[in-house]
Amino acid sequence: MYAKPVTIYQGIDNPIQVKVKNQDQKPVNMTNKLIRVDIQDTLNSLTVHTSTVTFSNIAKGYGTFIINKDLTALLDQRQYKLTFRTIDTTDNNAEQPVYVDDNYQVPLDLMVLPAYYADTP
Repeated sequence: MYAKPVTIYQGIDNPIQVKVKNQDQKPVNMTNKLIRVDIQDTLNSLTVHTSTVTFSNIAKGYGTFIINKDLTALLDQRQYKLTFRTIDTTDNNAEQPVYVDDNYQVPLDLMVLPAYYADTP
């Protein structure tokens, strides 16, 4: 996977697209694998939410997950980290980190910004 920082907005559902690629930037077949995504609060050293990527094309490693508006309301800081891990369902659920760039970095910056507000006060 190769990624840039992700920006999401409070008050609305935020779909995040995931494309798993190898070090040669070729798609990775994710058959028999899951990807778990954790939102990490680095100030308090804890995981605030875990999601699973839903694949739209598992053979090419294309999928999405959603950070919904109810969750964004609970994210009171502006900066978090996203971490990804693969789980191999054919190998006793063995887990491996997913690197987000060519430097073998695991965390990805997540910015949470206000943008959408309720219609009533």
